[in-house]
Amino acid sequence: MPVDLPISDLVHQLSRVGLRPDERLVHHILAHGDAARAALLPLATDVKMLYQDFPQCFGPLHALRLLGEVPAEAMIRPLFAGLPIPIDDEEDDEAAPNIYSREILQIIGRVGQSALPTLSAVLDDRAVHPLTRVAAASGMAYVATYAPEVRDEVIAAARRRFAEPDQPLEVTRGLAILLAELGDSASYKPIMAAYRVGTIDQDLF
Repeated sequence: MPVDLPISDLVHQLSRVGLRPDERLVHHILAHGDAARAALLPLATDVKMLYQDFPQCFGPLHALRLLGEVPAEAMIRPLFAGLPIPIDDEEDDEAAPNIYSREILQIIGRVGQSALPTLSAVLDDRAVHPLTRVAAASGMAYVATYAPEVRDEVIAAARRRFAEPDQPLEVTRGLAILLAELGDSASYKPIMAAYRVGTIDQDLF
């Protein structure tokens, strides 16, 4: 592989490599640093390609994973624009859309503390699809995992939002899961109380 290929050509190859890109290709892409992120983002956000035939369907997934190697706050909004990802067959764990939907929030979590303002804005935006707001809550849990110094901040904000009386059921459920995943024992009683009175989406919890 010529090392002087433009970054756009290198990224384009991700849609042709199948299940795993060659390590040399990965190295050449990441060697471009910030330019790699800019070139990867259009492919990583092309969620329609996830439903194309093999190997094209894995192109966005490869690009998403490489974004995780060059994380930055600027990639969060474009990635969230494609959520929620439609799943045709929930039992097909190896389908590209299913893998993508499982990994995207982990990749966003790798941005770390600087991701919190954007994730908070998505979570608090009532005009956004409730499941996208739930994804923002899950992303905050991953941020707290990658950047444990913000764990207390994330928990405090989630407690406050959980106590708001007019949240959609899905969002309340997402906040409850966030608090549970971060091991916030102080939230156990209010979560169970909300579950009993039906202010948590009981079918999804």
